[in-house]
Amino acid sequence: MEHDIVSVSRSVTLSAPIHDAWGVAGEFHGLHKWHPGVIASTPQAVGSEVFRLLTLADGGRIVEHLEAEGTHFYRYAILRGPLPVARYHALFEADQLTEGTRLVWSSHFVPTEPGAEAVIAGIYDAGLAALAGRFGG
Repeated sequence: MEHDIVSVSRSVTLSAPIHDAWGVAGEFHGLHKWHPGVIASTPQAVGSEVFRLLTLADGGRIVEHLEAEGTHFYRYAILRGPLPVARYHALFEADQLTEGTRLVWSSHFVPTEPGAEAVIAGIYDAGLAALAGRFGG
């Protein structure tokens, strides 16, 4: 059965300049440094292609591909893992505000099980809440 593509987006405003916030949150291989659900991020490369192997707190593993990156954003795709999604593509980005930094984590994907949107939203919420706790928000 073919499912429709859905989108999930979450954001947080941090009480920190973009240099500080993105210095922690914006490292593609640094997710384990701030997301409570990730205990390790192992960089991998095949030629010029960049990947990360995430080890989750529950023992699961996710392989992600870095599709593009810029000064304050990166786009990536999940290639395999335990999440109930297919064709998952996400954007993680930061914008400087007058007082602080706004982080936005968004994605589109095909759910492979009921509740997939809530699972992804929960992952984003947990990570952004951890950053808000660290930087104020």
